[in-house]
Amino acid sequence: MARIPIEKGLRWVLDRAPGLTVGECLDLLCKKKNRLLRITKMEHGFRIEERGFLKEDHLAEDIQELKKLLPRLLVREFPRSHMLWVFKRRA
Repeated sequence: MARIPIEKGLRWVLDRAPGLTVGECLDLLCKKKNRLLRITKMEHGFRIEERGFLKEDHLAEDIQELKKLLPRLLVREFPRSHMLWVFKRRA
């Protein structure tokens, strides 16, 4: 568990996502821990769970799609946040 500035959230995910094994996930939470973005490594790509303002699931076939989708989700889920809690764990 670590706290990082939201500006580094995208880079943190993109640095760690390629090294995940199937079933591992990266969690990004706001300070109050009531909003969550979970990036889970699947056999074919990544599943992004959005739990907070909206409850949606997204699929990214590869790291390039994840790179396009994640900035929009970070802004939507954490509009007023300056720091994020980040975790790497098994899903």
